[in-house]
Amino acid sequence: MFLFQNTAIQVAYFKDKAHIYYTADFVTLRGIIMSVELIRKPINLYQLIDEQQREELTETGIIVPDSKPDVLDVLAVDTSVIVKNREKSGKVMEISGELNFQVIYRADNQEQSIEAINVNAPWSVSCNYPAGEENIHTLVKSAVEHTNVEIVNGRKLSAKSVVKLNVKYLAIRTVEAGENVQGENVYQKADLHDIAMIEDIGETTINVSEILELSAGKPAIEEILYSSAMLKDLKISENDTLEAVLAINILYRPDNDSTQLENEYFEIPVSKSLELDKYYTNLSVNTVLKTLTVKPDEDLDGLLTRVRVDAEINAEYILYSRENVNLVNDAYATDYDFELEKMPVTVSVEEQDITENVQINANIPLECGGENLEEILSVGVKPKLLSVGNDTAGVEINGCLDVFVLYGTGTDMRIVRGANQEVQFTHRVALPETNARYDIDPQIQINDAGFDIASKTELGIKTDVAIKIHLSRKSEINVVTGIKGIKPVEKKENPPLIIYYTQDGDTLWSIARKYRVSIQKIMNDNGMTEEIEPEAGQKIFLIG
Repeated sequence: MFLFQNTAIQVAYFKDKAHIYYTADFVTLRGIIMSVELIRKPINLYQLIDEQQREELTETGIIVPDSKPDVLDVLAVDTSVIVKNREKSGKVMEISGELNFQVIYRADNQEQSIEAINVNAPWSVSCNYPAGEENIHTLVKSAVEHTNVEIVNGRKLSAKSVVKLNVKYLAIRTVEAGENVQGENVYQKADLHDIAMIEDIGETTINVSEILELSAGKPAIEEILYSSAMLKDLKISENDTLEAVLAINILYRPDNDSTQLENEYFEIPVSKSLELDKYYTNLSVNTVLKTLTVKPDEDLDGLLTRVRVDAEINAEYILYSRENVNLVNDAYATDYDFELEKMPVTVSVEEQDITENVQINANIPLECGGENLEEILSVGVKPKLLSVGNDTAGVEINGCLDVFVLYGTGTDMRIVRGANQEVQFTHRVALPETNARYDIDPQIQINDAGFDIASKTELGIKTDVAIKIHLSRKSEINVVTGIKGIKPVEKKENPPLIIYYTQDGDTLWSIARKYRVSIQKIMNDNGMTEEIEPEAGQKIFLIG
């Protein structure tokens, strides 16, 4: 029997790049007689703290500039929304940005000329911030659900828009999980876990500034009426460079005939290093065009045959690494008792992106006033996510294409008309593992869009849509975070031989732990060559 006085537990920590060493010593008057070392591995946990869906109705008064004629009727409206600022203020997150309206209208003058108004209007929304949480990264997706423009009078319009926001609060937390328990005559049991660990969340801004030449034979510009842009062919190269194409379409009034309209299409290559300095095995990137300015520019002869494009692209990225980690779930010693401190944690076991390209073809009926559709002047197409549904086998994406179109009808395009239309679609994406519970984050982008005259009254569109779904699968595990309660055990004289008959649920580990011997000793004493779990009623020899 041992007699101890003035005993204490001393704890020390040591760190290196990949591990943390935790040493607990049992101290007596005669010095240290036992030591247990817990080697812990830092695990970065990605947690979705909260997700909020908001829809806000905004009303904007649009004043016709003094240089423009009165409005007779509105032909079509293209509306986009951008998020500019996210700022925590007390218990709320203030999210603000701009709505951009491009209104094409028929003027109330003798010529009934086609005119345009471009207006930026600020908006802001207050969202609840998770209580008691700090160091949270906020991800915001925005979209315009609908815009309705009414004529108040010839000099004023009223635009009502529904802005839809998806706000996610993400936290990265580090848990120091026990990977190995070391000490004299200490035995442990560990489980292998395949964990997808988040390494970093960040964003970068890509600035584009180009001066582009009109195609040969195109007349010079008097005024740009409408412009639309989209990012396509997005990819990340091996050297962490984001590459894409900024496709821009403009509609302008030529300086040689103010009654006519011209369109032009440009493609600008985009390349930006993300400058990532962290290890990762998977990279998820979402991009959004934050600002776009398109203005006519003079050539060497002073003619406006060039177009200056300035754009700002925001790219948000999340880095993941995948590791096979052995984590301790139980341990014991032959000569002393100790207790493992444990805590439940939710870890990500899978993070991946699935992208499927879908071809959407549709014929859109247009109001032609009893005349034939003669020419398509300009088309803008934007994707919109309507709803997401999922079951044990797949994800169903319901979306639509918002189509902005200007077109001419009648002989010699006597009348210019406009329309805003929707093309709805549904696409199902199969899950990589059925009956698994996934968190789903969808996104829709347009890779390419083309159009033609399908009939005397129909616009034909052919659109290549990329449906991207980020899948995240979580699992809860218990991890060892510390060691406590180290104390010696009273030595008893055991018989030289114990014959043990196994019970239901017995394992080699449970038997070895109960009798404080190693599994290897049980195997040696019983002539076992492999660690095969015993059957109920099996005779096991325990030799002292």
